[in-house]
Amino acid sequence: MFIIIMIRKFVNRKRELKVLERAWEEGFRLFVVYGRRRVGKTALLRKFLENKRGIYFLCSQRGYEKDLKRFSQEISSFIGAPVRFESFKDAFKFLRGQGKLLVIFDEFPYLIEADKGVISEFQEIVDIVLEGSEITIILCGSSVGMMEREILSYKSPLYGRASGVLKVKPFRFFDMVEWFGKDFERLLRLYGVTWGIPKYMEFFKTGSDDEIINNFFNPSAFLFNEARLLLMEELRNPTRYMQIIEAIAMGKTRLNEIAQYVGIEAKDLSTYLRVLSNLGIVRREVPITERKAKRGIYVIEDEYFRFYHRFVSPHYEEIDSLNPEPAIRDFLRNFNTYLGKTFEKVAREFLIEVNKHGGLPFKFMEIGKWWQRSEEIDLLALNRGEKKVLLVEVKWKELGEKEARGVLKDLERKGELVGLENWQKYYGLIAKGIKCKELLKSEGWLLWDLKDFENLNSNKKL
Repeated sequence: MFIIIMIRKFVNRKRELKVLERAWEEGFRLFVVYGRRRVGKTALLRKFLENKRGIYFLCSQRGYEKDLKRFSQEISSFIGAPVRFESFKDAFKFLRGQGKLLVIFDEFPYLIEADKGVISEFQEIVDIVLEGSEITIILCGSSVGMMEREILSYKSPLYGRASGVLKVKPFRFFDMVEWFGKDFERLLRLYGVTWGIPKYMEFFKTGSDDEIINNFFNPSAFLFNEARLLLMEELRNPTRYMQIIEAIAMGKTRLNEIAQYVGIEAKDLSTYLRVLSNLGIVRREVPITERKAKRGIYVIEDEYFRFYHRFVSPHYEEIDSLNPEPAIRDFLRNFNTYLGKTFEKVAREFLIEVNKHGGLPFKFMEIGKWWQRSEEIDLLALNRGEKKVLLVEVKWKELGEKEARGVLKDLERKGELVGLENWQKYYGLIAKGIKCKELLKSEGWLLWDLKDFENLNSNKKL
């Protein structure tokens, strides 16, 4: 069983590079970059370092003294002469005389784990040693919890010292076009399993069933154990968190449903869910019309974790013991249904982009889901000031005229249940494909399908 790894050139990240360039030009003394592992932080920082005088240093897990020795060697290589320092503070005292300089510490949490006193040392470096210098330090890390707790939190000695903070996020769906092209059906499949994480995207070329099977249902494949390893690095009790994520992935979205699946009291879930939310894996959602609703649902934000805990985790022991067939059958039977939720996320992103381009009857300020008892609407886009709302159903399927019309008529019915009396309501549908789309649009409905995705960044009318 062979796994193809597609090595790609550095793509996109224009916004992130712009943020870093501004910090560099303004002479920020300390800048913090962080984000989940594999999201492309190192590639971003190396790209940013191009054509600048600077030092890139990857911290290790070998201890303070070893890293200090290695950092001294990096400086020696940079200046072309041997130097050795007794502390990082001494090293930066020396670097003061090197003019405008960028110094990047990648995986800084490793250094913190080796010696927590290093945080106070860097506080002194930033506050005193670098005063009046032209040096910018970037501290970067993949341990989201540690970066937020040890560097960005109120209790940290470095709190308030960073002039800028950049949390690097996965590529958005439409960002992935630069990587894979404009085959949007293929792109949705790839987004549904990689969530736009560059490292994961490197394993795919076509997004075919066979390619996904090779990368997830093979014990020797990188992506087979990746989700578990990520949680082990971040959390003290990863097994409990895996169970919670699996519960949500299997459709248990309410607090009591999750608790029952996991086998703990509902009141004990809040801490776990808050941690998963802080890590960007899980998100609590409430009906968009009820800003302070007490009873929300929990959804998995991270598509890689959602796919993994829907199709891999429930069959982990079977796959690991070289019996992947039950998992593969489950995947082949249910993957297209799974993509329905992925398409809802993509549809939301699509509408946000259309909104930016002025392609809607009004500019919306909020977008989200609505539900009440057994009724739900996939997307509501609101402008509370103008009292205008766009109600949209999302269908990952090809729709004929009759079926599309039926969806829109039912949406009108549900629109009456939403309330929002005296609001101007518009009704829309986003689907994989819609026949007689222009006919329905001429009747006042708003309709889009994958063909419209191609026109998103062009001058063509949507």
